[in-house]
Amino acid sequence: MQNEKTMLKYLLITTLCIAGSAYSVASRAQIPTCYNDETGADYQRSFSFGTVLVPRDIPDGTVLATKILTLPYRCDANTTSPYGYSFYFMNNQRPTGIPGVSYVLTSLPAPESLGLRFTNLETGEVMMVYNGATQDWAPPHTTTKPIEGRYQIKVELIKASDRIYNAVIPNGTVGIWQIGAKNRARPTYGYKYQIYWNEAGKGKLIIMPKTCTVTTPDIKFPLPPVAASKLGTVGMTAGDTGFNIGLNCKSGSNVYVTLTDLTNQGNTGNQLTLTPDSSAQGVKLRILRNGQPVGYGPDSAAIGNTNQWYVGPSATLSNIPLTAQYIATGKVSSGTVKGVATFTMSYQ
Repeated sequence: MQNEKTMLKYLLITTLCIAGSAYSVASRAQIPTCYNDETGADYQRSFSFGTVLVPRDIPDGTVLATKILTLPYRCDANTTSPYGYSFYFMNNQRPTGIPGVSYVLTSLPAPESLGLRFTNLETGEVMMVYNGATQDWAPPHTTTKPIEGRYQIKVELIKASDRIYNAVIPNGTVGIWQIGAKNRARPTYGYKYQIYWNEAGKGKLIIMPKTCTVTTPDIKFPLPPVAASKLGTVGMTAGDTGFNIGLNCKSGSNVYVTLTDLTNQGNTGNQLTLTPDSSAQGVKLRILRNGQPVGYGPDSAAIGNTNQWYVGPSATLSNIPLTAQYIATGKVSSGTVKGVATFTMSYQ
């Protein structure tokens, strides 16, 4: 009988211990937190760019490729003050000196040739943190109700230096970035994604060849003298004179050109500013291609540069025919008219 009582005592104690343990787990599980909203999905995410074309002579900071990431989340109702959840982004990489761009750390050749930039597509804000620091991804949610949403992230591959022309894309896992949500009352509770760059052996950089040589790098041509009366109304033109940019090209790329106003390099209109030693008033110059005025842009070979225009495939080119003309911009007075423009070739 004594043994039965002892056994009962032990059984009762064991039952109480189990119940106590179950109660403890239940209490812990009730602390509000966040989750990945994709059933069975892992918290780690990787992205890749595949084959990346790199034009010659592009400036540092040029965007080479873009990837969009969409990462879902959901969070429990948080009724403990200060309520809701905060959202953050963490970057573990070093800054490049280009705003918002961090180096891709790799032991492969030319390790400081490539950078990445992360942008919140919902707000347009570029993430500006490095070396393991965090930045608010978005304003906190302060509601006491459950929430769900998606992180919309733009990842841009950036040229960080001219070392890129000797570089290769890293084909293993590179970098670590985090994005997540935290319980504002209990910051250790929440959910984070870890983001990696991983080409899985399929990524590569292709350096675009410089396929054309300019045979007329310094083009000087006079426009004929015209009477002021031929430019009597604003917008009237006169003195049309043709000229050519001479090229010697091989096949292999598409050729684009940007004209830059050397006197006013911020000019993005289609009227060329006169040089300070010009004495005529009320007149400017225009350059036309196929009868249409050409706009001016920055001296850059970057893809999509302002007022960059397509010339054609390099295999078919031997020259670029253009026309220059006077255009009246006000009351014209006699004098000299001089303008200087440069042209920048881009091979894409």
